[in-house]
This record gives sequence, C-alpha cells and structure tokens, in this order.
Amino acid sequence: MNEQLNTRILVIDDEEAIRDSFREILLPKARDYSGLSDASDSLFGSSGPVSRGTELFDFKLDEAVDGESGVEKVRKAVSTGVPYAAIFVDMRMPGRDGLETVQQIREMDGRAEIIFITAYSDHSIEEVVDRAGANVGYHTKPFAPEEIRQLATKAVYEWNKTRNLESLITIISDLRATQSQLDLLLNNVLHQVAELVGSGSALIAFRGQDSRYRKHIGIGRLADEGVAEKYLSTLPQVPEGEVVQGDESIYFPMDKYGVVALFENSERALNNDRVYMVRLFLEQAAQAIDNAELQEELIRNEKLSAVGQGISMVAHDLRSPLGNIISLVELVKMSDDEPEEVPRYLELIKQSAENAATIVTDILDFTRNTEVEKQRVEASQVIRRVVDDAARRDTEKQVRIEARDSEGVEVLCDFSKMQRVLSNLVRNSAEALTNAGVADPVVSIGAETRDDVTHFVVSDNGPGLPEEVRSRLFVPFVTQGKHGGNGLGLAIVKRFVDAHGGTIEVDTGEGGTTFDIALPTTECA
Repeated sequence: MNEQLNTRILVIDDEEAIRDSFREILLPKARDYSGLSDASDSLFGSSGPVSRGTELFDFKLDEAVDGESGVEKVRKAVSTGVPYAAIFVDMRMPGRDGLETVQQIREMDGRAEIIFITAYSDHSIEEVVDRAGANVGYHTKPFAPEEIRQLATKAVYEWNKTRNLESLITIISDLRATQSQLDLLLNNVLHQVAELVGSGSALIAFRGQDSRYRKHIGIGRLADEGVAEKYLSTLPQVPEGEVVQGDESIYFPMDKYGVVALFENSERALNNDRVYMVRLFLEQAAQAIDNAELQEELIRNEKLSAVGQGISMVAHDLRSPLGNIISLVELVKMSDDEPEEVPRYLELIKQSAENAATIVTDILDFTRNTEVEKQRVEASQVIRRVVDDAARRDTEKQVRIEARDSEGVEVLCDFSKMQRVLSNLVRNSAEALTNAGVADPVVSIGAETRDDVTHFVVSDNGPGLPEEVRSRLFVPFVTQGKHGGNGLGLAIVKRFVDAHGGTIEVDTGEGGTTFDIALPTTECA
C-alpha cells in the first residue's frame, strides 16, 4: 500500500449503529482461517496457499456523533495538514443538520469529497448542490456494505488524483523550459485536466491586442484550428473569473491568456474542486508560458551578446595580421632599390597569412561539430610533430620545449586533432612563461600509460594560473593577461578531448602548471 496516499475518512452520524456499520465495512478485522485450512487439508489434501482478497485502500476512519464535533474534527485535520479525503454525513441530525454541517466544513475545506447518507431529506437535490457545492454525492439508507466500499474507494481515488494533478500544475509555473518543451508538457497536463472535468477536447487561448482569442494549444477536436476558431469567435464578453457553461462548452476568462475552453459531453455541473483545478491550471500555465517566452528572449540576448563578443575579438585579432600583410605588400612595391629585402618581406607576409588562417580555423573548429577519426599511433610521433612545429613559431622560440621519453606508448586518437590539442597547450604555456618573465622558461611534453589509459602530459615551470581564471579556463572567448589570442585555444582543446571520449585535468600552483589528458586505449573504454 502506498503510504503517501490520503485514505482518511470521517463519518458524521448521530446513530451509533451506522457508525459501527462503517467501521465494520471500512476497517474489517483480519480473521484467522488457519483452523479451517488445516481441516480442509486433512480431508482433501493440501492445495497450497489461498489468496484472500485485499482491499484497494487501507482506510483510516474517524467518527463524529454530531455536526458540531464533525466540524471541529475537520478544523483540526486541516490545521495540522492531514485533511480528510472523504466525509460521509448524515443529512438529518439533532441540532446542526447535515447540510448546515457541510456548509461550515466547506469554509475550511473545499476539496474533501462529501457523500450524504440518509433515508430521507428535507432538502431538494438542487438546494443541496446550491448550498454545499457540486462535488457532493448522495446515497440512501439502508445500504449494502459493497456500496459503501465502492463510494469510499472512489472518493479517496478522486481526492488523491486531483491533489497529484494539482502538484503537477503548480510545478509547471516554476519550470525553465523552452517553449516547445513546455507545450509538450502542457499538452499532457491539459489531457488530465480535461479528463478531470469529463471532457475529451480542451484548449488554452490567449487574447491579442485586438481582443480576439487565439489558440495556444489544444487537444481533441479543439486541436483543429478551424474547430477552435469556430468556438473562440463566438465567446461572449464576461468578467474575469466567471465560469460560463453552455450546451456545448465551458470556459474561464483570465487576464492575458483570456480563456481555457473545455468542451465536454457531461451534463453535470462542474464541482467546486474541478472549477478550482481548471483555474489553477490556467493561472500556472499562463505563468509558465510567460516564463518560457522570457527565457527564450534571454537566451536570444545571451547568444547575440556572445556572438557579438566573439566577432569583436576575432575582428580585433584578424586586424593585426591583415594589417601586416597590407603594410608588407606596400614595402614590396617600394623595394626597387633593395631587391634583397623582398624574400624577407614575402616570408613575413606568409607568416601573417598563416596567423590569420589559424584564427579562422579556430573559429571553424569551435563552431562546427567535431568528428574524430581514430587510429592507433605512436604517442612519440605526435609529440615529435608538436615539438617540430613549435620550433618554427616565434613565441615558442623563446622557450625551451622538451620532449620526454615516450617510446613504446601507443594511443588511439585522431592524429591531426590530438596534435592540435597538444600544440595549443604548448603555445599557451609558452605565452604564459614569456608574459611572466620566467628566467629559464621550460615546457615539457610526454606520454605514458597508466591503468590501460594513455596520458599526454604538458607541464611548465611558470608561476601557475591566476585564481580568477581557473574556473573559466575552458570557457570560449575568455582571456586573462594575454597580449593576443581570441580565447578559443583551450575551449578547442576541451572540445577535441571530449570528442575522443577523454578527460583533461589541470594541476597548477607556484611550481608551474600541468595539463593531464587521459584517453581510452580502446573504442569501448
């Protein structure tokens, strides 16, 4: 039995025999059939364990001898947060009768399922509904035990189902989902709300600046634009908060989103609890829709801001090599008297063009999907290529690049992308050492296998990374204390490592910084 279910029932009746009957019906005593079973086994042989029927709910029953004590029990239950799911009330009682009792109960608890139990009544059904609300049942005495069990089971089930739906609805307004995700959730919840009020078709509509209602989301027949428009175009103007139920439809006018329209075939009026649920759903749905629109607007603004920041940094970085190219071309044009300088100018032009190409490549690598083509290679080959390339770059020329012994270490990787990863780390370390003015700057790179995992390790002897950048080390377009670069180097490193199914860890301090890249040695690792 689910302990979270509310199975609390209150019986208010002045007749002790009626209260005893409820107790016998809803709280049946367990009976010991062991003696009968032993006798049966002796006569007919053992037939194994027999399954005895169990009730759907383990009811918890309270009793009150009159209306006044019943109202007091409800007041205490509500104040302590353990309300009754169902209340059985005798219509005729001395002092405060059943209808007066329920009216007072409704002031404290509008959600409990009420069932009047009486042989006769001084009130018509219309008067009972008008004074006690539509969510009441009516059963006559004498009654069969099975009838009471069915009524109690149905009432408890309805109460718990409605409360669960209420919790789901209140969660909706706190969600930070995209509009498409929210619409999917609203669609599912709208189905439950429609079922709750006995309908197969329902919609949420919003009112535009022209005061016309337009469907936001619909189910059943009202998912069809034409059908929805037919009904929405004929909605009367009524004050907000009123419930208007016609022969074919019922709707609830609400502020910005105007209306939830529920078209159902049930002829019964909606009870107070169901009216409350529909209003709650509409209020929370409207809030959730507003939140989703606001979130999408914030996301758009953030994306625009990030794009603008990225474009600004890229434009700034491209301006330098492109400016160099233009200046060098002018020098070539003016070098008639010094032809021996032309090859040097051309080499500088080539270097500037390569720098510009690298910036563009960084942007492309970061923005497009990263696909890796793995092959098994010697780690030392990758390291040797990285060291050779570093020797040709000006930044690394000022730093000693050491390749540690990595012979015999194999790695499963995309050769060119892993070379790019290690080159970026070496370049970043060299720039950090140069900017910090380290007396004898050294960057070492090596590979080793530990526990069937290949590790590439890049270390330097610098002052360590500043505290303020450690948490944002792999965030794109973030730089700290650098004279150049677009802030994509380490972001690309992280993306390529992730694409390999690997991890990267950083250990930094006064003795230097170490990047440790761990790559699985097999595809399934």
